[in-house]
Amino acid sequence: MVRRLLLLVALAAALSARPARAQGFFGPTQPTAYELELDAYYHVAKNIRLQAQIQPYFVPGNQLTQTTFALYASWMVADVFRELISPDKVKSHLVDVRAGVLYTATFDPGSTGSGDSVTLQLDVTPRYNLPLDVLASVRNRISFNWGTGQRTGYVFYYRGRLQLEREFDAGGVSLIPFANAEFFWKLPPEMWTRFQLQGGLQCGFHAFAKGQVIELNFSAITGLQPSRSWTPQVELILSSWF
Repeated sequence: MVRRLLLLVALAAALSARPARAQGFFGPTQPTAYELELDAYYHVAKNIRLQAQIQPYFVPGNQLTQTTFALYASWMVADVFRELISPDKVKSHLVDVRAGVLYTATFDPGSTGSGDSVTLQLDVTPRYNLPLDVLASVRNRISFNWGTGQRTGYVFYYRGRLQLEREFDAGGVSLIPFANAEFFWKLPPEMWTRFQLQGGLQCGFHAFAKGQVIELNFSAITGLQPSRSWTPQVELILSSWF
């Protein structure tokens, strides 16, 4: 299954690797971005868990290479939704609150400014059961970012994301197709700067420890202000619970 997902990533990369060209209302297409995310979760109590994350990020067309290292703590409230096959039990809770600290190291700035950054982040995500066993979630994320080098300065972000998903039982394996839409607000310059559409598939199973999830997703990230353009992004996420 992992081999198939890697083949899909390679196929998406081949299809999206094309020169920048005009895209009407959304402006020119920027070089494709690729992201790999590795997550390890550990439950210190029934409703409290810790998360360690490593997130390499590449934009070959801009020669940009970064990696984000993060630590989070989550509090999950009210386990009121149906039991899931997926090891990610946060989806069965009415709401979860997650706080973390992130450090982003820039190894090759490419055409962007050089420098690293530190981010403090807070997520609050309520969930709602919809007809046909569809699960809706509204993630509200605020973050405070401090940069170094040419990225020096303080930036505040708000990101609001609506996601719809549904779990299917494939012989004891969890399959969750999902789609979401997300808006980005930034200060400075105090404006809505980006809009993102994302779709993907999560596959949950129990190979070792308390289970694993593999996710493959594709995003279309549109810059709204100060200029319009859009960026295709392919992401592979590997998660495990201990």
